[in-house]
Amino acid sequence: MKNSEIKRLFIKADKQICVDKSKKQNAYQAVLAEMEIQTIQTMPVKNILCQQFYYMDKFFFVVYGFLICSGVAAIAVLQHMGINQNEMITACMAGAGILGIISILGVDRLFFENMAELGESCYFNTKQCVAAWLVLSGMVDILFLFLTACYLNYYWKANLLQAGLYILTPYLISCIIALKVLSMEKSEYRPILSGISAGFLSAAYLVLGSVPQMFLITALWVWVAAFFVSVMFAVIQIKKLLHHMQEGEVLCMN
Repeated sequence: MKNSEIKRLFIKADKQICVDKSKKQNAYQAVLAEMEIQTIQTMPVKNILCQQFYYMDKFFFVVYGFLICSGVAAIAVLQHMGINQNEMITACMAGAGILGIISILGVDRLFFENMAELGESCYFNTKQCVAAWLVLSGMVDILFLFLTACYLNYYWKANLLQAGLYILTPYLISCIIALKVLSMEKSEYRPILSGISAGFLSAAYLVLGSVPQMFLITALWVWVAAFFVSVMFAVIQIKKLLHHMQEGEVLCMN
């Protein structure tokens, strides 16, 4: 039964109930008077999030930090191997794609088993924690990718705007795919699909990087268009994910 049908049934049932307006007003005034007497203590959002993060599986934070450090080490190794500018940019594109998928996959791995089912019934707010993780991981990722673009600009003399587009666009595309996978109801297939997506997208970025024309200034408008379209779709996917979680259609659990 759809929500609209249930709503119509409730409206129809309410019409059959005769409500005494005077008693209704008296009850309303009594509630207001009771609220004035009682003091409702509210906890700051910062404290709420700290308590909720306490129940998260901290092992993924270690994996996430190790991935960032591995990216830095990989860049140093590739530089020592003496690869050219286009090959380094291609490697950074593939790495950015993997980073995007791992960051979103963290949403599905941060909670202990069945913790997300408490989201709407207990003090543990899964939706709030997921939003906080997306903001936190997004800030760290963007900072890391920006520093990578600055490195390409300083060492490889690549244009900073172009380097940023070459790295951020694959990152956003990977995030969109990962968010779509995360929105699936069957959670047991998510890690497998995420791994397949990471491998496929990395291969696609490597193939794309092997085309020299894609790094020419004449192709910059294509990258700009792809970047803004990716931003739009990423925002849409995040809103859909949070909406599905609120409706109980997505449970983030191991």
